[in-house]
Amino acid sequence: MKRKSDEELNVPMAAMIDVTFLLLAYFLMTIKIELPEAHLNINLPAPAVEKNDNRPPLQLLEIHVLYGRYLLMGTKNVSLDALEETLLSIAAFDPGQTVIIKVSQEAEQRELVRLLDRCRKSGLMKLNVLTLKY
Repeated sequence: MKRKSDEELNVPMAAMIDVTFLLLAYFLMTIKIELPEAHLNINLPAPAVEKNDNRPPLQLLEIHVLYGRYLLMGTKNVSLDALEETLLSIAAFDPGQTVIIKVSQEAEQRELVRLLDRCRKSGLMKLNVLTLKY
């Protein structure tokens, strides 16, 4: 058998390119990119131990400051000095008590400032001040 030296071997390039793109598409679709941050060792603080109190939780303390220097606690009128005594007794029982202060738009600012000073003096620091729309 005699070989023909004139003939060249042709490699089908279109098929090779198709296979290359199919492999590229396969690897792009199956790759899973891992974040290096996911493998970092982080020392987290231990969860806080809850206190096992049998005391019932206090109700939210609402104080209304209205026009004319009237301070209302709940539904009764209270003077600023009597309110301070109540705040001191509440702070002695639970210093983390939340106090909600609702202020009328017609109330004087100095009454609110006096009340905030008394709250700070009694040791209550969780204060929410709201403005009443009526």
